[in-house]
Amino acid sequence: MVSPKDRLRHIEESSAASRDHLRNIERSSAANARASAENTQLLQGIEYTNRMNMVYNGIIAENSARQLQTQRQQLALQQEQHALQQAVAEQTARHEFSMWRQTPEGSAFVEWQERAVSLVPFLRDRERTWHAAWEHAIGRARADVPEDERRRFASHPARLKQSGLRTASITAFAIAGLCALFLLGQLLLLSLMASAPEPTPDPDRITYEECLAILDDPDNFIMNEADCGAIKPADSSSVPVAALFIPLVLALGTGVALVVMRKTRQREAQNDPTVRNEIEARTARWGFDPLTTQGPWFPWYESQRFTGYVDGIEHMVRNGPSQRPLPSQLIPLQVPTPMRPSERLPDEVNEVLSSFQQENVRLSQ
Repeated sequence: MVSPKDRLRHIEESSAASRDHLRNIERSSAANARASAENTQLLQGIEYTNRMNMVYNGIIAENSARQLQTQRQQLALQQEQHALQQAVAEQTARHEFSMWRQTPEGSAFVEWQERAVSLVPFLRDRERTWHAAWEHAIGRARADVPEDERRRFASHPARLKQSGLRTASITAFAIAGLCALFLLGQLLLLSLMASAPEPTPDPDRITYEECLAILDDPDNFIMNEADCGAIKPADSSSVPVAALFIPLVLALGTGVALVVMRKTRQREAQNDPTVRNEIEARTARWGFDPLTTQGPWFPWYESQRFTGYVDGIEHMVRNGPSQRPLPSQLIPLQVPTPMRPSERLPDEVNEVLSSFQQENVRLSQ
C-alpha cells in the first residue's frame, strides 16, 4: 500500500517532469521561432539579392544599349564625314581639273579625250566583228566534219585513259586483298586449332576405325555404312583452305588480265594514226582544226604593238583627270592597219578584213 508521502513525492516528480517537458517545449518553440526568423531573413536576403541582380542587369542592358547607340552614332558620323570628305575631294578635283584644263597640257588632254571617247567604241566593235566572223567560220567548218570523224575525235581521250578498265582492275585487286585477308585469318585459326590439345577420347565411344573394322566382320549385323559416316571425323585442314584459294586466284587473275587489257588498248589508241591523220587533214583543209579551235588565235591588225591598245586608251580616259598626263604621255590615237585577206583564211574572215580595209581607206580620206 502506497503511503501519502510516496504519493506526494510521486506527484512532485511528475510535476517536475512536466515542468521540464514544458521548458523543453518552450526551448523548442524558441528554436523554431529563431529558425523561422533566420529563414525569413535568408529569404529576404535572397529576394534583395535578386532585386539587386535585376537592377544590375537592367543597368548593364541600359549601358549596352547606350554603347550600341553611341557606336551607331559614331559610325553614322564617320560615314557622313567620309561622304563629306569625298565630296570635298571630288569638288576639289573638279576645280583643279577645270583650272588645269585651261593650261596647254590640260587643253591637249581634253582634245585627246574627246577623240578617244569616239575611237574606243569603234575599235571594240571591230573586235566583236572579228570574233563573230571566226565563230561563224569555225561553226561552218565543224558542221562539214563527218559524224564518225567527230565521234572518233571525241572518244580519243577516253581511249587513251581507259578509265573503265582502270576502275575494274582496282576493284578486282581490292577483292583479292579481302580474300587474302580472309584466307590469312582462316589459316591462323586452323593453326590455333591444330596446336590445341586433343580431347581425351571416351573409352565407351566407338571410333571410326573400330566402326570400319566391325563393317569388315562377316558376322556384323549391328553397324552399317551410314553409322560409320556419321562418326567419321571431318577433314578441316585442306578442303576449306583450298576452297578459299579459288576466289583469291580468280580475283588476282581478273585484275592482272584487266591491267594487261588496259595497257593493250592504250597502246593501240596511241599507235592508231587515224585521229592524228584526220587532225592534219582538217588543218590542211581549213588552216585550223575546227574541233579544237574555239576562236581566233591572232588579232585582226598587222602590228603586234597594238596588243592591249584599247585597254590602255580606256585607262587613260578614266584616270587622266586625276593623273594629268603631259602631251608627250598621251597615247597616239589611230586605227590599226588590218591584215590583208589570205587564201589560207576562211571566207568569212576575209570578208571582214576587206571591210576593215575599206573603212580605213574612207577614214584616211
